[in-house]
Amino acid sequence: MEFKSKFFVWIAILFIQTVGMAQTPEPVTLTIKQAEELFFKNNFMLLAQQYNIGKADAAIIQSKVYPNPEVTADMIAYQAQDNLYFPTGNRGNFAAGIEQLIILGGKRRKEIEMAKLDKKIAETELTDLTRTLQLQIWESFYTLHHQQKVIEKYNKLLDRLQSLITSYEIQVAKNNIALKDLVRLKSVYVKINNDKSEESKVLIDEQQKLNILLGLTSTTQTIYTAGDADLYAGKPLFYDKLLNESLESRPDMNQAKLEIESAKLNVSLQKRTAIPDITLRGGYNQQGDAFMNQYNVGLGIPLPIFDRNRGNIQAAKVNQEQQTTNASYKELEIKNQVLAAWQNYTRSVEEYKHIGLLINNDFDSVYNGMTSNFQKGNVSMIEFADFFEAYNEAQTEVERVKKQLALAAAQINYVTGTNNF
Repeated sequence: MEFKSKFFVWIAILFIQTVGMAQTPEPVTLTIKQAEELFFKNNFMLLAQQYNIGKADAAIIQSKVYPNPEVTADMIAYQAQDNLYFPTGNRGNFAAGIEQLIILGGKRRKEIEMAKLDKKIAETELTDLTRTLQLQIWESFYTLHHQQKVIEKYNKLLDRLQSLITSYEIQVAKNNIALKDLVRLKSVYVKINNDKSEESKVLIDEQQKLNILLGLTSTTQTIYTAGDADLYAGKPLFYDKLLNESLESRPDMNQAKLEIESAKLNVSLQKRTAIPDITLRGGYNQQGDAFMNQYNVGLGIPLPIFDRNRGNIQAAKVNQEQQTTNASYKELEIKNQVLAAWQNYTRSVEEYKHIGLLINNDFDSVYNGMTSNFQKGNVSMIEFADFFEAYNEAQTEVERVKKQLALAAAQINYVTGTNNF
């Protein structure tokens, strides 16, 4: 009985583990271009924003529709003189009418133009959202890559340290090495392991951000080679060219211009709204006011005596001035953003090239030599610990510089509204 119970417990554990493994998403390996392809396919914010263009198309259709005619019909429900309900013939009366509003002054044409302009604004908003989300993808992608490379280097260092600690424990047990040297070595291990834990927290956060942007639920392994970094660093960029690209291509700048155009259209529409529309009427009355079977035609027009739409016209003019000021501010903002991005990119390229000359394969050779000499007793514990920490910081700095270069390139794309990289 006891054997059967243990058997079923093991079967249950095995089943749970199997299900858990089956539900674990497969890791995904991506380059930045592959990540962007997934973004355009899976990002829910981008997909949701596209519906605004569909709504703008519907608004254009609606703006072209003419007002419906209004039909009325009346008859006597109760005739008290003869005590009749719904009387017909000579004892009753039936009246019917039809009205149609005739829009004058070109108001309908202006409303159609504004609806079409609203669609263009919706399209620029979609483009601007795309530009912003692409920047977030680059930031999350390269920050995630930086964390992955840093943790990878930490793991290599910790493996090497663990091997040394194991060897030292054997030598300490034989009284060949002082215990304080082993404790010092372990303290270096603990510090690096704590640093790794902090970096792991950042990695998890960036993984979550990237997954949401790309519509994924799996672990992402990023690819960012030295060739990619050299490509970012090797492209010549000139400030004047970048500025011209920005003023022409930035969707938020284009939106600001469209807002001015929309404000001008609204001023024109409000002026035309002051022009009264005409209502045409036609009707039939069985008993009539003067004759039997009377047919009437009529016309109605409001007299613009009190309300000439002056308030709305003034508000539209003020809005036009406001949008013009907003566009001037946006242009100034873009110029400063482009200058800052160009300066940051230039600095990042110089830093990348400089650190490439300083930190090269010689570092790894020195690292291997220091480790070998330390094991042979030619290097003291203090010297080795100091070198180990310095080497770790140098490797981390290399990855930071590579990340900053990629982010500087991403910022160039963002401030210009183009794909320079």
